[in-house]
Amino acid sequence: MSPKKTILSALSLSHEESEGVAFTRPAAISGFGAEPEKFQKAVNELLKDRLIEGRRDEDGHMAVALNPHRLADVRRLLRPAWAHPALWATIVVAGALGAGLMM
Repeated sequence: MSPKKTILSALSLSHEESEGVAFTRPAAISGFGAEPEKFQKAVNELLKDRLIEGRRDEDGHMAVALNPHRLADVRRLLRPAWAHPALWATIVVAGALGAGLMM
C-alpha cells in the first residue's frame, strides 16, 4: 500500500475507534520508521490537499487527524479497487464488445 493510503487508513481506524477527531503522531503509523522520507512527503501532500489536519500535541510534536469535512473524499480514496465505478464500466463495455463479436 502507498504511504498516502497507509496514513489515511491508520487515521481512519483511529477516527472510527475514538468516534471523532483523533490526532496521531505520524511516527506512530506503521511503516513510517522504515521509510520516513516517503511518509513525511505523503503527510505534507495530504496536509496540502486538506484531507488531514495537523497540530501540535501536548508534548509539542506534530500530530495529524482526518479532516472531518473531507471524510467522504477519504472513504472514496480508501475503497477497494473492485468497488470503483470505472472498473465496472470497463467490464460492462468489454462484455458488450465481446458479446457483439461473438454474434
